[in-house]
Amino acid sequence: MTAQSPSAVAAQVPAADAAEVLDVLARYGQLIDNRDWDHLRKVFTEDFSFGAGPNAVRGDEALARVINTVQPYHPHYTTDTILHRVDADTIKSWSKFLLVRTDGTTASGDYIDTFVRTADGWRIRLRDFSRGSRPPSDPGGASTRTFSSERWLAVVN
Repeated sequence: MTAQSPSAVAAQVPAADAAEVLDVLARYGQLIDNRDWDHLRKVFTEDFSFGAGPNAVRGDEALARVINTVQPYHPHYTTDTILHRVDADTIKSWSKFLLVRTDGTTASGDYIDTFVRTADGWRIRLRDFSRGSRPPSDPGGASTRTFSSERWLAVVN
């Protein structure tokens, strides 16, 4: 039996919705890189959660505090996004991210987002993330990548 590829199980997202979701992902990078906390509502719902479990961050001010602690991770790129339509008003996405620090070193990881359709368009309600595999010498400390194709398949199946 062959394993399913992550993109093979993705339920098709209408082109207009996909374009708007990808725009929200791009907007996130721009807002974060520019520390534009006043416009987070263009990316997140009011009740958003950044992360899962006891370390989840909720609310604009809390997110701004956390992200300000990870400087000098600038700029931020989101790429390799796979979209999955859950229903007419919910889309899941899996993206990779790359951070380029001011000293030229890089860091990467993954996001699994839950987007919901709001009166103002698509917004992220839940962003789960993995920092990716990083050595002990990393400014943020060592970490192991926890997202995988199997995890994505579990999310969308």
